[in-house]
Amino acid sequence: MKITLLLALLVPTILYASDEASTMAEAESLKRAAQLSQQCLGCHGEFGIAPITTNPNLAGQNAEYLEYALKAYRSGERKGGMAFIMRANANGLSDQDIKDLALYFSAQAGRNSSTEH
Repeated sequence: MKITLLLALLVPTILYASDEASTMAEAESLKRAAQLSQQCLGCHGEFGIAPITTNPNLAGQNAEYLEYALKAYRSGERKGGMAFIMRANANGLSDQDIKDLALYFSAQAGRNSSTEH
């Protein structure tokens, strides 16, 4: 009986602490990604909305795609176009940096009809 009561009290506490730690880790990852994204601003614009129409918007893009693309640039798998610039930028990124950036840009609001003129 005492063990059941103890478990009934401990399990929710442990789960809550785990959720809170996860939320804090996610917040830290987003903070780091916002800092890392500064190197992307010149071509992809603030919050991933490209100021130059020939450059892709990153805002609202699928996170898995962004992660794949950055890793492909970093490895040299992607070539042509501006790949040399992307490779230079991606070379300094760890797998975790890339994952954080992908999640950061995918969470940004993309262009919509009210912002395009």
